[in-house]
Amino acid sequence: MRKRLLLATGGCLLLFGWFSAFLLSSFPQQTTMYILAPTLLLGVGLGLMHKTAGWKIAAVTLTFTALTALLAMNQFFPSRSVSISAFKERMRNSSQTGTMVPILVAPGSRTEVFTDERFLETFANIEVKLFASLPGAGQMMCRDTSGNLYVTIPELGAIYLFKDVDQDGFAEDSILYHVGLDRPSGLLWSNDKIYVAEPSQLLELQDTDQDHQADTVRVVIDGLPDDGGHWKRSLASDKDESLYLSVGSRCNACEEENQLRGTVLKIDLDNGEYSIFAKGLRHVPGLVYSTEHNTLWGTEIGREDLGDQVSTDEVNQIVNRGHYGWPFCYGNNSPDPSFGSSQSCEETLSAAVSLSPHSNPFGIALGGSLNAPDEYKNSFYLVLRGPTEISQDSHMKLIRIPYKDGKIADYGKEFLRGWSDSESLWGSPAAVLSGADGHLYISDDRAQAIYRIRWLSTQ
Repeated sequence: MRKRLLLATGGCLLLFGWFSAFLLSSFPQQTTMYILAPTLLLGVGLGLMHKTAGWKIAAVTLTFTALTALLAMNQFFPSRSVSISAFKERMRNSSQTGTMVPILVAPGSRTEVFTDERFLETFANIEVKLFASLPGAGQMMCRDTSGNLYVTIPELGAIYLFKDVDQDGFAEDSILYHVGLDRPSGLLWSNDKIYVAEPSQLLELQDTDQDHQADTVRVVIDGLPDDGGHWKRSLASDKDESLYLSVGSRCNACEEENQLRGTVLKIDLDNGEYSIFAKGLRHVPGLVYSTEHNTLWGTEIGREDLGDQVSTDEVNQIVNRGHYGWPFCYGNNSPDPSFGSSQSCEETLSAAVSLSPHSNPFGIALGGSLNAPDEYKNSFYLVLRGPTEISQDSHMKLIRIPYKDGKIADYGKEFLRGWSDSESLWGSPAAVLSGADGHLYISDDRAQAIYRIRWLSTQ
């Protein structure tokens, strides 16, 4: 009788210890003093179980009570439900401190933003250069086979081309490649042509006379929904040269009348025919294709207004005929409080990575072509543009997510951050591009800049 009582007491202590730990972890800015209670409960409970039943029973009970406490937390406190991957990410990154490196600027090319020396905090042995200053807020980028870099500037309706003639990491030439476009965003280079996505159509541009300006324009597809909502499009292409185009929703959470909304389309570039490749994706501002593993990946900005502790922002492996939940489900098939149910989420696909709440993920790139150590080559690079308030600037950054043998990790690692000073948010990364030259490029739509990231060591 006494042994059973001791076992029950130990199990209860473990259960309450886990529950209090999960509950407290959902509150931002908690101090270390709050950790004492869960630690004490778990320590006493584990010691009691070990003394009464041995290590094997203690370990099993520890695992069982952790899962029970997690389920109870998500059931009774849904607004503070625990995302395991987000919890792991916070634990991995909470104590990290990087190295401050200056953004190197070419002599005589300082701009209003870069009048004074700017620094970024990095977690790798890298050099950061101001590759180009832009005439507007740059978005998506691509590079041609000659190494020239192109960027869309939606507010100007333009695509600009930048040439680094002497290969010193600074672009000497700025050329207006094409203008007169309607809010161009997504950009892709394929077979000596540039594909650019406007809100309502996809265009093919070509420079046939090699003067660095587009002289032929072909409408690949037309009639995409452009009646409000998310108008930015992202592009990717596979090894068969089919093209993928994202079409975002026009609402936060609703059942769209236009079936093209909230999807990724697959497009045949030869005849312009397209079909819905995947759906249930509220807004996909970043797409990238892994040719090595024949997989398509995308960032997704999920619905808002579910509280500060609920994560709806994701990274997804996007497959043919896949349904990724919106507006019915999010994350690990969690039902939406307005539209979802356990039945509606049975056949939807879970996120590959559930990001921290309000991460606001944008551009994404693979590191396979980088001239970098293997751990950095075997990674996704992901722009997070979370809350823009200075007090919450922890999300305005570039992270990397380990990716090896076709499998993505369920956590992120700090890579680059610090686009603010004590008074203002001076920069805001938008897109990221892994260049064939071995460097990483980042567009910044607030500072109107493009940065080039070079690894100082490949070992």
